Amino acid sequence: MIGGLFFVPMVSLLGILIAWYRRDPRRFLGCPAEDAPLRLMRWAIGLLAPQRAEWGQAMLGELGYIEGGIRRMRFALGCVGAALVLPPWGRAATGVGAMIVLGTGAVGLHAGLAFHYGLGGGGWIVVSIVAVFVLGALLGASALVRRPGVVFPGLLGGLFIAAIFLTVSGFTFLDQILPNTVGWHRLVELVVTPFLAGAAGTLWSRDPVVGKRIARLAAISSSLGLFVYATIAVAVIGGGGPPDEDGGFTLRGTVSDRVGNSLFLLAFTTLVFASIGWGGAAAAGRLLRRTPAAVAPVTPDSVPPQEA
Repeated sequence: MIGGLFFVPMVSLLGILIAWYRRDPRRFLGCPAEDAPLRLMRWAIGLLAPQRAEWGQAMLGELGYIEGGIRRMRFALGCVGAALVLPPWGRAATGVGAMIVLGTGAVGLHAGLAFHYGLGGGGWIVVSIVAVFVLGALLGASALVRRPGVVFPGLLGGLFIAAIFLTVSGFTFLDQILPNTVGWHRLVELVVTPFLAGAAGTLWSRDPVVGKRIARLAAISSSLGLFVYATIAVAVIGGGGPPDEDGGFTLRGTVSDRVGNSLFLLAFTTLVFASIGWGGAAAAGRLLRRTPAAVAPVTPDSVPPQEA
């Protein structure tokens, strides 16, 4: 079963790499289209709110006067960091706020479990890993919610993925700590649902690029939500339920094993949801390109007069 779970993201990542190669083979052949710091700067400027557009253009102009690859990259990375932490506006602020609440809750719950059950150094290592992973997810979400047309469908897609996941696996806390051995459940949770969310994002926006961003935001938000829910289940049940052989049949070992499983869930679902959703958005983009545009009917008034 574990081998099958790892097969899904590996195939998905292979498909993404093939799509990237087909779109721009030069990035794999040692012939980059442009300077990497310049690409980073343009990407960072696209994250800025309209009120800060002048600042972005000034930073882009300053980059043109900097020589040396290392110096240019260091300056570009600093500007990217500034663009990510600058406060967004409008719906983007709501999206960032929701992500911060989920991320802070996840780290706080894990720290509370490590302290309450005395999980020792290993438990605090897990808390540190959770904090780093959640911080990376928040930075990624902060970049995505600043893109136009991504916040609402992305969060709605994340809610859809999480709701279907819990419906199939079970809403009770005991369902969250017990392994799900039904094969078709995994197919629906990990493949069908994120694929539909990604495809819906492209059809919603009528743009596969925006659809892929929606799929990634849906993956981050749903994974964080499921992770918090699974961690709450561990906090409520503790060492209850069936005895845990992997935890050595002890309270501390059982809780430690279940906390580790929830961390694995966060990393695994984020990767799988994002890659499968990316594929769904790309597939819907193909469908849009093959759909013929509607042709307006010809009327006598629409026919231009002929010259004598």
